[in-house]
Amino acid sequence: MRPIRKTILITAVALGAAVVVYIGVTLPSASRTLAPVQPTTVFGAFHVHTNRSDGSGSPDDVARAAAAANLQFVVLSDHGDATRTPDPPFYRHGVLMIDAVEISTTSGHVVALGLTTASPFPLGGEARDTIEDVHRMGGWAVIAHPDSPKPGLRWRGDTTGADGLEWLNADSEWRDESPTSLARTIGHYLIRPSEAIAGLFDRPTASLERWDTLARERPVVALAGVDAHARVGVDGSGDFRNATTILARPSYLDMFGTVLQGIELSQPLTQHAADDAGVILSALRSGRTYSVVRAIAWPGRVSFTASHDAMTWAMGESVSTDQPVTLQATAPEPDDAIVVLLRGGEEVASGQGSAVYIHNGAPASYRAEVRLPGRTLPWVVTNAIRVGSSVPPPRTAIPALGTTVVVKALDDPTLWAIERHEPSTGELTASNGEVGLAFSLAPGRASGQYAAMAYPLSGQDRFDAVTMTLRAEPPMRVSIQWRVPRGVDGDRWQRSVYVDATPRTVTLDLQDFAAVGEGLATTPSLDLVRSLSLVVDTWHTRPGSAGRAWISGVSLVTSAPSTVR
Repeated sequence: MRPIRKTILITAVALGAAVVVYIGVTLPSASRTLAPVQPTTVFGAFHVHTNRSDGSGSPDDVARAAAAANLQFVVLSDHGDATRTPDPPFYRHGVLMIDAVEISTTSGHVVALGLTTASPFPLGGEARDTIEDVHRMGGWAVIAHPDSPKPGLRWRGDTTGADGLEWLNADSEWRDESPTSLARTIGHYLIRPSEAIAGLFDRPTASLERWDTLARERPVVALAGVDAHARVGVDGSGDFRNATTILARPSYLDMFGTVLQGIELSQPLTQHAADDAGVILSALRSGRTYSVVRAIAWPGRVSFTASHDAMTWAMGESVSTDQPVTLQATAPEPDDAIVVLLRGGEEVASGQGSAVYIHNGAPASYRAEVRLPGRTLPWVVTNAIRVGSSVPPPRTAIPALGTTVVVKALDDPTLWAIERHEPSTGELTASNGEVGLAFSLAPGRASGQYAAMAYPLSGQDRFDAVTMTLRAEPPMRVSIQWRVPRGVDGDRWQRSVYVDATPRTVTLDLQDFAAVGEGLATTPSLDLVRSLSLVVDTWHTRPGSAGRAWISGVSLVTSAPSTVR
């Protein structure tokens, strides 16, 4: 037996040595250390989770790790529905902490920044509605991990209204790696944690192309999301609140060594949290910021400007002129840095340490990348400068037709009927041409609670849209739905509308309704539609909530001549 044991031992030692050698040979290069920056250059982490949602550490833990990583700010983005009042900006361990929220929508996740108050109702549902609500509350919205390999995290809808997107998300890059690659990375992580994580980053071509396409039409800021959780957890319920943390890794400190946002300020931060947060959020919102892959080299600086005559514009700005404009990007170090200028995603100029291009043509969006030899992932990515273009008017949240003709007025208050989920309650009232719905959703966990009022339709009318006047107390989102009878609940197409105490007249285009569920046509067949409903449900109303909504002046309309009935 001894020879066998000896053989096994020798084999095990040899295999172990081979693994060590393999890990050493394939170990990512250590991050290159560059010259210190001035106090007016600050760096921070965008998109960080704490134990208020699916992270393992408290905000204090995050701040302590950020201080150890020499960061100046962190943007927290715990999962939520914006009904929690955001924490005011605060300094902790010398780091400015800014509270944001990551909201789940039917199209993907949106990070809402700049909110200062709680929403009176849960934000979520369709992305266009969530973004509209964020804007109405004074915030701005960034699409998170738009091209994640995980289908449930990938962006699946229209980007209309979004103010920005993540061109890189550190928590998404590992999801398309092979088991062998992940196993190798674990070995690397034990030696160079941040570099090992960043070693999984590929050039996010799809997200960059998405951004370049959007930037041709309007200003869109691009940020790199750390998406740090410091957590490996087990979650069998699908609810992050029930997950069990089995390992607080990769740590916040490790993630803060991967990718960050840099901002060039006109003066150093004042250490007054509210004022400094305003400066940071303004820079992020306007695109006066660039991303740096810290695991490649650190710290990183880049200058990107446009100039014409004696005027100069910085990244994030728009240049409205038909005259030639000089675009220049410069990276002071390292010496082997290659600076690339891109127009609409296409390379137009490059050079070692600097690149220059003269714009003299159609409107375009320009950005810069700084690349280092042997890397497919850009080390630095700037935000864009738009030249010779004007910002198109934003699409209205409630699209309206031009001249409309009433096809049929739904003006008989006696035809409205209550529909509800037991034991939720609903009661109808009619007065002065308005029909009111007084509702109370059953308390407990969300389990399909709703209250609705429905008006019957014959399927004989031809229309393009529906117009109505709405008001409600308290402020809420109500769902306007077309229903085709089938099964228990029927097939439904819905469009939600924000309403408050001020009467609001809206015209909802039939084409702008979205199917509820999978496998349905984009729009309902008018021959089969049997009711129009106003619905209050848990998409935008908490279980246990009560309120009132009123509707009046409801008409089916068309943009083509028709007979009024």
